Amino acid sequence: MATRAARGFLWSISASVLQVGVVLATYRYLPAASMGTFEWALLLVVLLSLLAELGLSEALVQARDAGDAAFDTAFWLSLGLGLGLAALVGLGAPWLAPYLGGDQPRQFAGLAQILALMLPCAAISGVFRARLQRRLDFAAVALSEVLSVVVFAAGTLALLTCLGVRAVAAASVLREIALLASLARSARWCPRLLFCWSALRPCLTFGLHLTGSRLVGYVNTYVAAFVIYPLLGSQSLGYYKLAERLTVQPLTRLATTIFRVSLPTFAVIQDDDRQLQQGYLASVQTLLLALGPPLVALSVLAPELLTVIGNLPALAVLRWLAAATLLKVVGTMVGSMFMAKGKASWQLNWSLFSLAVLAPAMYVAVPHGVEGMAAAVALTSLLFLVISQHLANRLIGLPARMYVAALTRPALAVFTVAVLLALIHPVLPSAPVPALVLGGLTAALGALLGLRLFAREVCHAAWHSVRGRKAGCPR
Repeated sequence: MATRAARGFLWSISASVLQVGVVLATYRYLPAASMGTFEWALLLVVLLSLLAELGLSEALVQARDAGDAAFDTAFWLSLGLGLGLAALVGLGAPWLAPYLGGDQPRQFAGLAQILALMLPCAAISGVFRARLQRRLDFAAVALSEVLSVVVFAAGTLALLTCLGVRAVAAASVLREIALLASLARSARWCPRLLFCWSALRPCLTFGLHLTGSRLVGYVNTYVAAFVIYPLLGSQSLGYYKLAERLTVQPLTRLATTIFRVSLPTFAVIQDDDRQLQQGYLASVQTLLLALGPPLVALSVLAPELLTVIGNLPALAVLRWLAAATLLKVVGTMVGSMFMAKGKASWQLNWSLFSLAVLAPAMYVAVPHGVEGMAAAVALTSLLFLVISQHLANRLIGLPARMYVAALTRPALAVFTVAVLLALIHPVLPSAPVPALVLGGLTAALGALLGLRLFAREVCHAAWHSVRGRKAGCPR
């Protein structure tokens, strides 16, 4: 299980790297205001897609006795919800644009109508994904994600010059279609014309709790955007979303994939707290080692990167969100622990608590502009990490001392990268591209040095997991 999880994670990283490259190209070519309007429309449509899924994908994975009748029923229910919501958005966007479209209502309506085509595909993709997760076939899920991102990149770059920001919306729809097609092909399953409510009912309580927590959690994750667009305008949202797409959003994408990998993995051993502790600590260590150095490098080299893109006003926002993302990396696995233990209600209650803290924080930060809102996100992330980690540790009986000890060495490795970059940054070339190249090489060398000095055992364990062998086993 560790091997399949590790390989799925590596495939997911490759998809996220490609997605970030496309984002940089679109933000360099298109005005920040147009991208802000696209991000706002996408935000609302994705929120509806979470509603269409009803959490059934994860519910079908967590319920070990769910049979084919439950999968058939979930497919048709999700398809009906997806089609209904797509029609609702397509017909209602022109009417809602004056209220939701901010300073560019006409552009918002057109983008929302295109993006609405994502909803039916997104709704039923989860059912096929659940079939693969039940088989622990994480590689097929990850390969589907990679393929969909490749389609998104190709579609965006091919249509960008002729369609402008609408190209990004159209490519997003193509991405969902490609993801659905790949998952369906890998699952090798065709739903029957069967709708059996009694077969699906046992999964609904879990799924509805998860849907509620996801909706609230989604608002939590993007609460700043929900405040920035109506109050500060599309250009401010464009700057904020650029920084977010380079920091928080790659982690969010990875966290989604990690959740899909870790939930079925941890669900199998949900009654063995000792194994859960080991798997949890290994996952957190690996995440911190994998994502910590890039986030530190991004923060230090942010001026050069944003100069290349042409969006230097996003500098302070990018650095605050990089700090917030580093904190979120450490707490990424908490949700998986809640779900694996069947505590969907915990996840919902936690999301509600987070929103109750975030909403006032955003309101207080509005007078300080988009930079102040990014700072509020970073500060609340620290609070949430402390509280959520305490809950997760208590749930699986993990002593706080053991948890802190497990994170010390990965943290020292990340700190090594930060120190080297801070020392070399003042003497980097003034030209941004050479500075980025030399800074990236320094970060890579710092990461290797930190791993060698402080985290050799963690790296060996992760490498053996990827290769499918236990650490110390002979060939």
